[in-house]
Amino acid sequence: MKLWLKYLGVNKLVVTLIIIKFLHFLAIVFAGGVLVGGGVIQSVYTKANEVPNSHVAKILKLLGYIGLISLIILWITGILLSNIIYDGFSINSAFTIKIIAAVLLLGLSILVNLHVYNASKKQIPPNKTFMKIATMSGRGLLVIVLIVAAIAFN
Repeated sequence: MKLWLKYLGVNKLVVTLIIIKFLHFLAIVFAGGVLVGGGVIQSVYTKANEVPNSHVAKILKLLGYIGLISLIILWITGILLSNIIYDGFSINSAFTIKIIAAVLLLGLSILVNLHVYNASKKQIPPNKTFMKIATMSGRGLLVIVLIVAAIAFN
């Protein structure tokens, strides 16, 4: 591989950055897809005032786990990128706001996953009000993260 990199005139740092950015963007796609897809499924059942059947509940639980794993990958790759490119987190004020919103989003995701896990363990549906508030808050935090990220990296 070193010969190919040398032949192409690319150093290891550039390749490392490309791989980390690719994983970061892939995690963004997964997290966003889970948020939209899971939200649509939940809203359909909420509007119908029905509880999802066991298969749909398993899918929603799986989507929750995928979303949480995606957020963790976003954090890991984001930390690596900010340390490699900017030598840390002191980038600008907008980036600081993005980090605060991302911390809240990660905490919310963990809380929702624990709630759904405990509800499924007790074989009861998750609290509808809690899930609605969490979903709306998650969407709002995601919008904040994306807008402020666009400002931070302008």
